[in-house]
Amino acid sequence: MADLYGRGVRGVRLDMQAVKDAPTLCALTQEALDAGLRPLLIIGPMQPGWLPSRVPLDIEFLNEPDLAGWSASRYATALCLVERRLDGKHRLWAGGVSNCTKNKLRWLADVVRQIPLGIGVSVHRYPKNGAKPIDPQEGFTTRAEEMRAIRAVAGARPWGCSETGYHTGPQKTGMWWWTKRWHWTDNQVAAFARQEWNLWEQAGAEFAVLYQLRDGQSPDPIDRFGIQRADGSWKPVSDTFKEGI
Repeated sequence: MADLYGRGVRGVRLDMQAVKDAPTLCALTQEALDAGLRPLLIIGPMQPGWLPSRVPLDIEFLNEPDLAGWSASRYATALCLVERRLDGKHRLWAGGVSNCTKNKLRWLADVVRQIPLGIGVSVHRYPKNGAKPIDPQEGFTTRAEEMRAIRAVAGARPWGCSETGYHTGPQKTGMWWWTKRWHWTDNQVAAFARQEWNLWEQAGAEFAVLYQLRDGQSPDPIDRFGIQRADGSWKPVSDTFKEGI
């Protein structure tokens, strides 16, 4: 955590859904606080009562509930229950919706219509295969149009991006003789991250979170989003945090 702070990171998103007890959740949260980082905790239905009350925290209820089969109405109802249990001690963020396509934002808009104004809005945003930061998601003609749609969903609420990123795993476009295989380089991913920071800031996002801390062991894309390599060495993308301070 201290190393992250030293590289310019100021917030960290921590998935607490698998944590089994309140003391462990509090200890993991305290590690971030001790390092000077603003924790954003992902929690499950049984965990609102475990949160420490001495310091206000940022809370997301569930991770990508749209992919887990939650309807907008069911998720909105659960969010309202969580907000009551938090009793104003922590700030709740709704959504963590899995991407910013037009269909995903429609699901999120349905949630937002059913929840109190005090709950913020969070989105995830991952590019289509081979897409660069300027390329829009499905259903939009430009990235600017996509950003306007996110802001329209949030309305007067605070909002942010709680997952975004680019991987260095293998990519493929085309078929048969027209197949092209490649991967983004570490330097390209760093350049894309710089563009992402600017895009989210200019759009008015309160925060943006780059996925993820460390690469996994496989060459698969899901294991190649890290700001560290699997051996713990820092990638060029890790230098982009300090540039924004």
